Amino acid sequence: MCSLASAVPEDRCVQPNFAHGLASLQIPHGATVKRMYIYSGNNLQETRAPVMPLACFLGNVYAECVEVLRDGAGPLGLKLRLLTAACGPGVLADTKVRPIERSIFFGDSCQDVLSALGSPHKVFYKSEDKMKIHSPSPHKQVPSKCNDYFFNYYILGVDILFDSTTHLVKKFVLHTNFPGHYNFNIYHRCDFKIPLIMKKEGADAQGEDCILTTYSKWDQVQELLGHPMEKPVVLHRSSSANNTNPFGSTFCYGLQRMIFEVMQNNHIASVTLYGAPRQSSFARAEPSTH
Repeated sequence: MCSLASAVPEDRCVQPNFAHGLASLQIPHGATVKRMYIYSGNNLQETRAPVMPLACFLGNVYAECVEVLRDGAGPLGLKLRLLTAACGPGVLADTKVRPIERSIFFGDSCQDVLSALGSPHKVFYKSEDKMKIHSPSPHKQVPSKCNDYFFNYYILGVDILFDSTTHLVKKFVLHTNFPGHYNFNIYHRCDFKIPLIMKKEGADAQGEDCILTTYSKWDQVQELLGHPMEKPVVLHRSSSANNTNPFGSTFCYGLQRMIFEVMQNNHIASVTLYGAPRQSSFARAEPSTH
């Protein structure tokens, strides 16, 4: 919504709710415009300033904690607690960091993510998914004219996958950045927390809160979530120039709409979260970067 404050008489000036867009700016011939207000809402008095974009912090944004929001069936989204180091002209070097929170859910649009987290460090377009044979009715899969794409946020340790048709969030990837992994030192470590509710025995027993973290090992995950019923998908990364991977393969296990990428030393390399499945979970266990 726009309104003008100028030398134009009040009865000739554009008023709120008159029209939408730039077509409402009907300035009489010879009038001099002094000020212009652009705001959201029906009038200037009720408008509120939007959330400050992370780009205003000049890239000095780090994830202190990433909490996985979930219900009994599986994950719903992420709640990120971010630290922003103040910087810029006139800012003291010992200025304290300021915590801010952002929440992103499955089904959020590309614009929603950009508004919450700012521009990604890189956009990665997936190659053709060779794992679609695991999906229900693979012969009914309709080929897409474009590929799904990731927003890679390296300093947050998070990748976000968007559907190429709807441009809505359909997967999150959380990176632990443990040594000995193919992508080591590409991402900052994502200090995530995945809350679980473990039911006790007995009819009146209440659930017990348990939390999986970046430092949980695969043995601990299985103790809390149980052993996977299906065999793991073996993930072997290699560059285009060199077909060998000195770190060896990793193994992807699917549990409760989460894919745990397990290294050979029992550490978790990454955790992939996805919404209500339309495909087999293993169809989504693919690299999110080159």
